[in-house]
Amino acid sequence: MLKIGTVRWRGKCSKHPMFDPYTDGRGAVKGGCPRCNALADIHECHQRMVSLMRGFSPPVVRKKPSVPMDDLQESLF
Repeated sequence: MLKIGTVRWRGKCSKHPMFDPYTDGRGAVKGGCPRCNALADIHECHQRMVSLMRGFSPPVVRKKPSVPMDDLQESLF
């Protein structure tokens, strides 16, 4: 079993703080900025990981319906 915890990470380029790889894409990297390229790489890797995790859905285990337990014991009175 593989456990992946919840990670919250906020990264931005100090030179280009308005760059968002999700909305802008790799084409919006200005002047080949290495930090913006790293953000775009991180975004692409994250998208790939999420798609792999969604593709690896384990089989659904369905529980059998339970039998009502009303009359298992006779009344003593």
